[in-house]
Amino acid sequence: MGEGGAVNIVSDQKLKVVAESFRDWGRDCWCPSGIDNTCNKRFEWQLGELPEGYDHKYTYSHLGFNLKPLDPQAAIGRVQIRRLPDYIKARKRNWEILRRGLAPLEHLLEFALPTHATEWDTKNGFCWDETGCLSDCSWFGFKIAVKPGAPFTRTDLARELDANRIGNRMLFGGNLVRQPAFVQLRHDRPEAMRQIGDLSDSDRIMNDTLFLGTYPGLSEFMLKAVIDVITVFCLKK
Repeated sequence: MGEGGAVNIVSDQKLKVVAESFRDWGRDCWCPSGIDNTCNKRFEWQLGELPEGYDHKYTYSHLGFNLKPLDPQAAIGRVQIRRLPDYIKARKRNWEILRRGLAPLEHLLEFALPTHATEWDTKNGFCWDETGCLSDCSWFGFKIAVKPGAPFTRTDLARELDANRIGNRMLFGGNLVRQPAFVQLRHDRPEAMRQIGDLSDSDRIMNDTLFLGTYPGLSEFMLKAVIDVITVFCLKK
């Protein structure tokens, strides 16, 4: 749809009402678009400190957002959703190609597992925990963490990828409390934030982790080139 996507809730009316409220600024009213008085009490409520009879369609019970796609976005979404199964299949294939190709580097690199998976191997794929739950991922990207003791850093690897015109990115903001905005907030208004624990896992993500792409348009040839660049870099160190 261009960015952001959509949520369609069909099986739980209560959840649908809550989600749509967050979509519409936190609006309290659950009237559908174009209908003004589903409850037949539109001008009979007294909520918060509003005057009695204040139009219920303009009553807000919590802070929400303005997240309504435009008609052109909806038209794009109707077409794109038909392509979704193929996109998911391609992302899974691309993840699998990267994972198998980089498996010989497990002594240097750590790879992500989906929720409830305990391990992965080239013969059996994923092993799952005792919950019986299985995750069926549409991989956003391929996560790599440089292991402690490796003869190179995440930044070294990122520079090598960049030099070979291979797209990569950090795992978003890493440890957010290290970001300039929060460092400044802690300095200016220390009472406005608090930190629980030492955030060592977040620091590990910040220092050692990056993403490669699993974009559906990547070919096996392209992915093999990525594997070759990483392999040569890791083994020459």
